[in-house]
Amino acid sequence: MRELYTIAELKLLNVEKFTFIYPLRVEVTAVQKQDCTLQATVVLLVGEYAIGECIQEFDTIERLLDCFDIADHEELFALGGGH
Repeated sequence: MRELYTIAELKLLNVEKFTFIYPLRVEVTAVQKQDCTLQATVVLLVGEYAIGECIQEFDTIERLLDCFDIADHEELFALGGGH
């Protein structure tokens, strides 16, 4: 079985269900609230297009990092000014 098909081939094959893979980027912005919780906004992007967004609260930065299986010593942060 082939792994890759063109759109024209999918139409010819009358395919009802298919999966496509495209590089996905996740941007997370965390803001510390007055009660010391973190409010994280998670944005899913394909290229420059946002395809999903959710907001979740976490009681520690470690819990937020655990969601993405990131160790707290990894250097993956960009600091931005507040708006």
